[in-house]
Amino acid sequence: MRKPTLSFSQIINMNVGFFGIQYSFGLQQSAVNPIYDMLGAAPDEIPILNLAGPMTGLLIQPIIGALSDNTWSPKYGRRKPFFFIGALFCSITLFLYPFSSSLWMAAGLLWVLDAANNTAMEPYRALIADKLPDEQYSTGFLTQSFFTGLGITLANVSLFVFQKYIPGTWGSLPYWVYASFFLGTVCSIGSVMWSISKTPEIPPSEEELKALKKRTEGMPHPAIQFFLSILTSLIAYLVFLLVLIPALFSRGLLHRLLEKTKSNPKTRILFAQNIEIIESIMVMPSVMWKLALVYLFQWYALFCYWQNAAKSVAQSVWNTSPSGDPKLYEEAVGWTGLVNGWYNVVTFLSAFYLARMATKFGPKKVHFICLIIAGLGLMVFPQLTNKYALFIPMAGFGIAWASMMGVPYLLVVNEIPKERYGVYMGIINMMIVIPMILQTLTFGFISKNFLGNDPGLAIVFGGVLLIVAAAAVLLIKENKNIVTDQPIGGSGH
Repeated sequence: MRKPTLSFSQIINMNVGFFGIQYSFGLQQSAVNPIYDMLGAAPDEIPILNLAGPMTGLLIQPIIGALSDNTWSPKYGRRKPFFFIGALFCSITLFLYPFSSSLWMAAGLLWVLDAANNTAMEPYRALIADKLPDEQYSTGFLTQSFFTGLGITLANVSLFVFQKYIPGTWGSLPYWVYASFFLGTVCSIGSVMWSISKTPEIPPSEEELKALKKRTEGMPHPAIQFFLSILTSLIAYLVFLLVLIPALFSRGLLHRLLEKTKSNPKTRILFAQNIEIIESIMVMPSVMWKLALVYLFQWYALFCYWQNAAKSVAQSVWNTSPSGDPKLYEEAVGWTGLVNGWYNVVTFLSAFYLARMATKFGPKKVHFICLIIAGLGLMVFPQLTNKYALFIPMAGFGIAWASMMGVPYLLVVNEIPKERYGVYMGIINMMIVIPMILQTLTFGFISKNFLGNDPGLAIVFGGVLLIVAAAAVLLIKENKNIVTDQPIGGSGH
């Protein structure tokens, strides 16, 4: 059955919730690492303190994706219950975060915040594939890029404005931290509730309902499946990795192991969604493996930038550091928020233009050029001593950020079976977070032993990796049958 074409305003309403989710991610990008600095973290401790984001993404997004694929409620829908639960916990954690009195309290709350954000965000990618016909995919995914830019822009601008106009400190942190996080509390739940109220989901057909019931027969409540999957995730992935090499020499070994696990009622319940995740990885389209190589370099590089941006600006423009002049460092943090806000302004201004470029030239060429621009921008960024000049390379970075948030999905979405949209969107997120985990585990050593804990060199290193990621894009064979968008503003239904 063909899905109805949505009007542009309907696509906007569907994605408004992405704004609140991305406001929260914006605070994590620009505020959390400076908060760690203020609470006394050493430079080589920062990567490991950021492990929360990639680990929760690795564990939670694929599980939520698989769960939402196998969920349907006539009253609440398929994806919307996960939006709501994630946004609710996100808002609560954002409210509590500024009250962190120690480094490890802040790190612990970040784990909860990231888990909530991932719960809300993962089904959003799948909702695009659920709701939109093929020719509207580029508008759908790049509308999410638009709201990514808008949400992160507001987060960064709020940090700059509140730091300028709300002086003073309460507890361990300045007042402006409280103000920005409290605003995030409202944005997160408010924007998601707007999308939930404005967006009906498409109910499954009778055949799809029968298939869904068959897949979930004998399984416990989704909440129980979620916690069982979390508890057994590391065991499942460890067994998968251990069997991977023998499987190269024994044809069908992984398949037989999975079938044996599924046929046993106890292990089927115990490993819950992990069985479907591993099974989906085994039959993953080749284009997704090539995208994984691009993401390896791309997301490692981005983590290098986010962790070191404020310290690099403090060093190159204010000639200080977190342990040098705290007042000057606060100024540098505020200005970094403004710079990051600028690149996200560029993101939401360029998102719909990139949708047209992807239609005209193809997503592969668009993403390649965007990564080259971003890589060169990061190499220049730490060399600039004029604070206003920082906006120039970040304009290119903002265009690339819009591409990263939407264009790669156009390369793979038509290769994915519709009954597995959720789990494959979660697997794509695994491709994002595994490089981040590698970065958090390895970059502290690289920074200390090869870069002299110099934040400017760390960002240059990230720029080089983005150039390598661009080269990896050239390995992807574009699906010429992908239908991109009609002009924005199609008819409603």
